[in-house]
Amino acid sequence: MKSFVNVTEQIDDFPLAVEELLAGTSPGELQRNAVGILLCYSDMDTAGLAAALSQKAKFPIIGCTAIALMENNRGLHDMAASLAVLTCDDCSFSVAVSDPITTSNVSEQIDKTCQAIRNASVEEPKLLYALPPYILNIMLDEYASGFNRCFPGVPLLGGLPSYNATGDENLTIFGGETFSDRLVMLSISGNIRPVFTVQNVVTVDADRKRKVTESKGNVIYRLGDQTFTEYLQEVGLPVESLTQGNATITFVSNPLLLESAQDGFSFVRTLHEINPDEGTGTAIGQIPQGATLSICSLQRRDIEQAAAAGFKILKDKMDAEQVDGYQYTTVLSVSCIGRYLLMSPDNDAEVKSLLTEFTPGLTLSGFYSYGELGPQGPARTQIFAHNESLILCAF
Repeated sequence: MKSFVNVTEQIDDFPLAVEELLAGTSPGELQRNAVGILLCYSDMDTAGLAAALSQKAKFPIIGCTAIALMENNRGLHDMAASLAVLTCDDCSFSVAVSDPITTSNVSEQIDKTCQAIRNASVEEPKLLYALPPYILNIMLDEYASGFNRCFPGVPLLGGLPSYNATGDENLTIFGGETFSDRLVMLSISGNIRPVFTVQNVVTVDADRKRKVTESKGNVIYRLGDQTFTEYLQEVGLPVESLTQGNATITFVSNPLLLESAQDGFSFVRTLHEINPDEGTGTAIGQIPQGATLSICSLQRRDIEQAAAAGFKILKDKMDAEQVDGYQYTTVLSVSCIGRYLLMSPDNDAEVKSLLTEFTPGLTLSGFYSYGELGPQGPARTQIFAHNESLILCAF
């Protein structure tokens, strides 16, 4: 596998942007098969750039919008577009896009899109990359469940596109078109050995742990014999003030750590809102009844240390797979928008920390997401919906 990332800051000059993004992609410079992953700053004419790029590119392109991008040369970009190009002779790529997704047809559309990917693939995929649309009433867990159903045991990386919600757009990209309601997917088959790391919240004060005694979907009703808001008051969070104004920073800096007694692993959820009148909390993602919940404190130092540690773990996994001559060239990443926000005003701190450990010669392409998809569980064979995580995939 050969890969590289081109970045352009010419977000208003499409001819120049396309020229910069497609540098090095003339027919003689690419191997037999190629695909592109386009990541665009959310407050730009993404549709215009995607259309112009698709007219010139000689390979399929998928992608999404994001409030910030990351790559291995200059680190973080928050007003730019990037194109990661993957090309090889001994791997094949397939892409697919869903029809418009609604709350009533999401399962059907996941199945249909996965079948399209399977039909287009020369052989069974070794790695999937998925960008679902950001639709608030559809939990990311539904996509994880669908991918596990359609491709059991096949590893997947992905995430929801992000935006600032200030007049900019939240979109997925397929070829020369953009969508607010469609899933786009990429599969890679052939000579590829993907390895992953998932970094999120892992420590907590044991005194804050409570069993979820009543929940439904992503709504938490009761912890032990308390309502959810009574629990928040007990651990010192200002419940009343969290219902006024923008509580995003408070929510992302105080994530919910859940430990699953049934599956034996832990995961993180971010609060979306609380309702003092009903005593409930609504999270971004499913809250299973019977799990142990504890509210944590996520600090800048934790994020920076996790980024460096995550790549060290990834490097060890790559080293173990390279003993017979296989060479890793590419790292794709998806990080939570909450981690980005907590870094402010030095929003590039996570990427800087990651790059301190980065191996020269590797390509990095990633973005900040409203929810991350990656492996979970002791065997790391299940696709899972994460919050507030940094997921790295090398191949």
